[in-house]
Amino acid sequence: MEEKEKMTAEGAEAKEAPPEEADLSAALSKALEAEAAAEAKAKALEDKAAGLEAKLAAAVRQYDRLQGDFDNFRRRTRAEQAEAKEKHTADTVKEFLPVLDNFDRALAHMAKDAGGTAYVQGFEMLKKQLEKVLEGFGVTEIQAEGAAFDPHFHEAVMQIPAEDKEDDTVAMVLQKGYVMNDRVIRPAKVQVVHNG
Repeated sequence: MEEKEKMTAEGAEAKEAPPEEADLSAALSKALEAEAAAEAKAKALEDKAAGLEAKLAAAVRQYDRLQGDFDNFRRRTRAEQAEAKEKHTADTVKEFLPVLDNFDRALAHMAKDAGGTAYVQGFEMLKKQLEKVLEGFGVTEIQAEGAAFDPHFHEAVMQIPAEDKEDDTVAMVLQKGYVMNDRVIRPAKVQVVHNG
């Protein structure tokens, strides 16, 4: 009987051993499953992080484009405002040019009258004051007489023959022209030599 008990005890030990292996096997498979799940979760998080980084990079590029567009808009608006201001000033100054022309005419007429020297001096002072104000706005007279005809600065009103002058030379200024900051506000009306 002792043998039977020994066998039974050995058999019981043998029967108990597989459950330990089964537990180890189950624990190992659970650990492998957990590791695979952790790797899958890590991969999913990496993919999500890569997606978010791509979205962030796209948002940064869009921000940079918008910032550039805004800077261009601001620069363009400033340029347009400066141009509008200059045009408005030129239009205002242009309205004063006939007054300056009339000063010249009045002074030419008064110079013929010897008794009006005080008036001539007064008109000359007023004319100089008006010219100084216009110079303050950047207005200068176009020098035309004797110069080569330039359609950007001169308006040919008539052509005359003159053997002593070259063709396309301004013979006489009929009405003075003016520029303001390199922008023509009124071209000079001139006679142009044409010997043809």
